[in-house]
Amino acid sequence: MRALLLTLLLTGLLSAAEARRPPRTLLRVAAPEQDPPLDRAAFKATLDGNPAKVLGVRGPKDDLVLLVVLDLTGDQTLVDTARAALTHGLGALAMNHWVALLKSQDVLQVAQDPTPDREKIAAAISEYAATGKAGLLTTIESAAAIGDSLLTRSNVRVAVLYVTDSNIYNYREDFTNPVINSSDSQDLSRRFPDQLIREKMQKLSDSLASSETPLFFVHLNYFSDPINEAYQRGLMQLAEESGGMGAFCRSRGEIPEAVDKVIAAAATHWSVAVELRGAKARTATVDLLNGDRDVPNRARFSLRK
Repeated sequence: MRALLLTLLLTGLLSAAEARRPPRTLLRVAAPEQDPPLDRAAFKATLDGNPAKVLGVRGPKDDLVLLVVLDLTGDQTLVDTARAALTHGLGALAMNHWVALLKSQDVLQVAQDPTPDREKIAAAISEYAATGKAGLLTTIESAAAIGDSLLTRSNVRVAVLYVTDSNIYNYREDFTNPVINSSDSQDLSRRFPDQLIREKMQKLSDSLASSETPLFFVHLNYFSDPINEAYQRGLMQLAEESGGMGAFCRSRGEIPEAVDKVIAAAATHWSVAVELRGAKARTATVDLLNGDRDVPNRARFSLRK
């Protein structure tokens, strides 16, 4: 019954990812596990600097749905290494950590419904065809919206994990800010060739500020040209702002460790429900404490509908 529920949820949410959000009564705040571990009973919160009620806490041992999104189109040796690392890392998760596999080319598509069956996930990863154009920038809002709907409708933690080798030059849309007037030496595109991608990442940051789903990234191939570096900085910004994390690999040998590290971070994150009362502005800032410890957490939220 539970498998059927999650499958129906994911199938329905994928087609209705842009549905209007119901009025908010709380914020689910993502926070990473700490060393020493955080105490479930010791969470306290402030909302815009004022004490706020903690309505519920879910931690590393609680149920999780991990939405793994594959966005791979490049070097097959890197892709094969990532397949093996993913299969190993996901196989080590607890059985109450359900995994769904999606693919990201133009639109999100389900490759495997949420399941605790690691053999099904391994088979779906093996069958994934790493071809086409990069799709992360065109699908990330939909992936976050699916995560938010799962958070709202089910009593589980949710995280999105992108495994990508995306090169900014391999998108269908041109983010390279080509020179409009080659004879104009004052053309701003000459001085700021990464302007278009920086604007795109800021728009995504503003849009995702209303999401509660933490985003995690493993990028298999770090690119050092200025436009790709701006893109990669933007991805890291999106991850950190959401309460997630990112990792960039500069060699094939770094991929297994990066995959294991990011999967572990997604699996062990905390989700703290904070009552939303008295917020009059369009944004809210939440800070978490655990006993006397400050907890690094997703802090900024947009309250737009």
